[in-house]
Amino acid sequence: MKLKLKTLLASAIVITPMLFGAVQANDEADESLFERLGGPEKVRVIVEDTYHNHVTNPIIKDRFVDSDHEVIKQKVYEIFAAATGAENVEYTGRSMDATHRAMNINEMEFNAVVDDVMAALDKNGVGQQEKNEVLAILWSVRGDIVNPNITTKALTSADR
Repeated sequence: MKLKLKTLLASAIVITPMLFGAVQANDEADESLFERLGGPEKVRVIVEDTYHNHVTNPIIKDRFVDSDHEVIKQKVYEIFAAATGAENVEYTGRSMDATHRAMNINEMEFNAVVDDVMAALDKNGVGQQEKNEVLAILWSVRGDIVNPNITTKALTSADR
């Protein structure tokens, strides 16, 4: 976990300028991140793989027990598509803050979600540039999701 967290933090430092539009290293500047990820069909597969990772991840799986899986996957698809530049997809959900405020999500849970997304991107052969851009998007909403007043309890082998 420490290695993943270090990798996450190092990646965030490297790609933070992209949050502000300072880096445009892609030769296909006219093509959105959504299209570079493979468009609607591929992004739906990435969302499905991410969701599978979430419901099997010991750190966060309990958050999904009583959820409507299809509704969550659709909302995740919509926001992922909108955030990556899909032109014909509208996000119909609430804001990140409104959705997550009462959930009291801690740093460890947020990092687990990010790890799950990155694993889904890896599984689907997404390139490093695109993974960096997705990571930047995820990191940009961290403040709307994580409750900084929640203490993180280390996951022990007994919890797995």
